Order: sequence, then C-alpha cells, then structure tokens
Amino acid sequence: MQKLFSLNKVLSDYRNVQKGVVPPDHFLAIIDFGYQHYALGDLLTKEVNFACQAIEAGVDNIDLVVSIDPARPSAPAQGFVTPENYQTHLLNLAPALLCTPMLRSFRLLRDGGMTTSFLREAARKSGITMWPSYEDQIQRRITYPLGHDAINAFHARHGYIPMLQPPRGYLAWAEDYRDRFHDGKFLVAINPRQSRLTPNPAVIYRDADLDDWYEFLKMAGDEFPDVQFLQLGGFDEWRRELIDFPNVTIPRAEGVGLAHELALLTVSDLFLGTSSGFATMATFTDTPYLICDIEHFFAPFAGVEVGAQHYPFANENQILLWGKESADLLLAHLERSRGFGRRTERVIPASPIPNAMSLR
Repeated sequence: MQKLFSLNKVLSDYRNVQKGVVPPDHFLAIIDFGYQHYALGDLLTKEVNFACQAIEAGVDNIDLVVSIDPARPSAPAQGFVTPENYQTHLLNLAPALLCTPMLRSFRLLRDGGMTTSFLREAARKSGITMWPSYEDQIQRRITYPLGHDAINAFHARHGYIPMLQPPRGYLAWAEDYRDRFHDGKFLVAINPRQSRLTPNPAVIYRDADLDDWYEFLKMAGDEFPDVQFLQLGGFDEWRRELIDFPNVTIPRAEGVGLAHELALLTVSDLFLGTSSGFATMATFTDTPYLICDIEHFFAPFAGVEVGAQHYPFANENQILLWGKESADLLLAHLERSRGFGRRTERVIPASPIPNAMSLR
C-alpha cells in the first residue's frame, strides 16, 4: 500500500513546484461537503472523473482533500446532515475515499474552509491541476446527477478507464476471506436497494422488491448449490429472515463495514443489484454485473440510449437492465454468468502513467 503523506508534505511539494524545483506532477481533488453530496455513488463517480483528468494531465499522484465546515456541514438539499450528526455520515462514507485510483495523500479538513482556501490558492499559483476547477470551487458549482461525459470521452481516446480500487489495505483481507470461507464457490455480491427502510428514505420508487429477491435466492439455492451470495449494505437494508438462508452470507453481521464490503465486491465473480452506490462501485471495476432498474432519465447523462445493454466502457459481462427485476430474470442471468466461470484474476488495464493503477 502506498504511504499517505501529511498535509505539510503536500504543501512543501507545491512550494517546490512554484519555485521550479520540481515539475507539477501532482493533482489536487477537493471534495467540499458544503455544496457536494454525501452519497456513495456520487463519491465513487467523482473519483473516476478526476482520475481521468489527472491521467490526461500527465499526473500519477492524486492529493485528495475532504473539506467540511462543522457549523454548515452539508448542502441545502441534504438538510438531514447537521452539525450534530455529520460525523456519522462522513464515517459511513470514508472507506469509499480510499478507492481513488493513484491516491498519494488523503486529508480531512474541518475548519470552515480557511485551510482549504490556502491549499487551493497554493495549488493555483503552482500550476497544479485541480478538480473541480478553481472557478467551480470558488462558485461552489457542481451539477447533479453526475454524468459519464468525461469518463466516456476518456475511454474513447484511450480505450480504457481508470478503475476504482479496493479500499487501500483491504484487498488482501478480501482475497483471504474469499479463499478461506468460500473457496470453490461462485461468489455473487448482491445489493437490492432498500432506501425505504433507512432513517432518511429517498426516491423509494427505486427500491427493489425483496419478495422477488428472496424468491430468487431460494431458487438459486435449489438449482445452483455451488453459488454463495454476499448481501452488501447496512443492517436496515435486509429483512432478518435472510440470516436463515444457507446460501447467503451477510458480512455486516460478522462485524465488518463498508471498506470490507467494497473490497469483497471487487473479488466476487458477479454483482447483482439495483441502481445505487454499490452498483456504482461495480460499474467502475472489472467485476461482471447486472445492474437493475436504471432510471430512464439517466440515459443522456450516461451517454447511452434507454435500453442499452452496456455503458460504453463496459465489457460483455457487465449488463444494464432498464426495468424492474424478477426472480426468474435474476436466475436466468445467474445461470448465464456461471457459464463464464469463476474469475481467476482481476484485470487492471494498462495506464500511460507508470504505476498509476497499482493496487498495493
């Protein structure tokens, strides 16, 4: 695992760039939750976006800064994140920050923006490339939903995209967990979206029908005894009866958290889930997937037509479904995916930047 340097080291490097001592080979990404959203899918999409920009700038190191004003810790659209509870929301998302490709340093700043402003100004004067742009940061401007325009353009030019990594330090754990407890199994990570069961339900029409999913799991247990499912997500996203399914493992019930789950997704043979944060993680890895119930309005933001089977950068085993799933449909896709066999290794495409895609 790459060492994560201190903020003083980052500033020292920027000063050396400004003096002409070293070339500007670093990239500064600033996630300011004062106007950006606490959302797993958005966070992961941002990471791929600014990794694309960093590579095209000829940079092989990303300095990631998360900025929070404790007095005003969220954007107006997320008023449920308050000075009293923002630390919980932040901690729930923090492991996803460690999925950033080419990550050199990660710092959390909680000072109302003063240090962030100093760092941003130092980067601007040094000629360091930034995401968002200096002007967008000053105007606190970002557009939702986050689309794939820059990612698709990068793929069209280079034939690959910088993939999300397992959270730093967790890949070896995930491989050991898979090999020790589920060796010989076809491992399927699942995440049926269940916002209605969470403390802050939103757009609940996108939620999966758990009756269909649990029927599918029972059918799969009868027909495919070599398949083991991993239920990903918080305790409030599944019904307690799931604990009794012999072909389902619930990592959270074993005391692990989001970092472990994201790493397990990257070493699984297949991901099945509805469009949400875990589906975004699968989208930007080489894990085969079926992502269900993609919203039609998102098609132009993704750069595809409604009904398209794949994103432009996806492989043949990464499938989109633009409607609701059913037990029979999920079972048919599982049978198809088993035909491709288990994954023997993760595929990390070559990068024009040396070591940019290093996992460890």
